[in-house]
Amino acid sequence: MQNIAPSRALTRRSQQLMTLALVVFAAGVFVTALGILIRLIPLAPIGSALDLQRAIGTIILMIGIMLLIGALIMLVRARTWKVDNDLAKITGDVLARSLDNSYTLIRNISKREIGYVDAVLVGVPGVLVFRILDNEGEFANEGPNWLVKDPRANEWKPAGIEPTRECVADVEKIREFLVSRGMTDIPIFGVVVFTKEQPLTILKAREPVVPITPLSALLENLRPNYLAVARLNPTLVQPIIDALYR
Repeated sequence: MQNIAPSRALTRRSQQLMTLALVVFAAGVFVTALGILIRLIPLAPIGSALDLQRAIGTIILMIGIMLLIGALIMLVRARTWKVDNDLAKITGDVLARSLDNSYTLIRNISKREIGYVDAVLVGVPGVLVFRILDNEGEFANEGPNWLVKDPRANEWKPAGIEPTRECVADVEKIREFLVSRGMTDIPIFGVVVFTKEQPLTILKAREPVVPITPLSALLENLRPNYLAVARLNPTLVQPIIDALYR
C-alpha cells in the first residue's frame, strides 16, 4: 500500500501564505501611519472641516490596524500549517501490513474546497475517509453522540468530542469535491479510529452512524464492510488519488 502525504504542496501553500502575510503587514503599516498623520497634522482650518479630517484619519487608522491583525493571523496560520499527520501515518503503517499497492492512503489532506481531512484510503472498494484520534478514556458512542465515563464520579458525561459528525461532514465534502471534478456515484465510506488501546482507551458503541474501531482491530473491522466488495471501476482509482493528492 502507498502511504503518502501532499507535504510539498502544503509547504508551498504555507510559504505563499507567509508571503501574503508580509505584504498585508507592510500595507497595514503604511495605512496605519497614514491614518496617524492625517489625525495629527491639520490640513484644514479649525472647525467642521478639521473634525472631518480627523474622522477620516480615524477610519484609515482602524483599517490599518485591521490589516495588521489580519497579517498576524495569516502569519500564525502559515507557521503552524501541518504538513503531515503523525496519527494518520501510524494508521497507514498498520494498513500497509495487509493491503497491496492497489490501495493508496493519502494523509493530511488540506484543500480550500474540502478543508482538513485526517486521511483517505482509495482502492477498488471505494473511498474510505478517516477521522483519527488519540484520546484516552472510556467512551460510549450512540448514533452521532459521544460520552466519556468520569472515573471519579463513576458516571457518564458529554465527551467534548464530535468525531462522528466530523467524519460525516468530511465524507460529504469529499463527495462534493469529487462531483465537482466530474466523478459522480463514487462509493465513499467513513470510519473513526482511536490509536490508543485498552486499558488506556475503551470503546463502546450502540447503533453508530459511522463505524468506530481501535487501531489494532481496524483491518479486522474493515474486512466485512469496506474491504468486502470491489465497487469502484479500477480506471477511476488513479484520477481520484490525483484529485485528492495535488
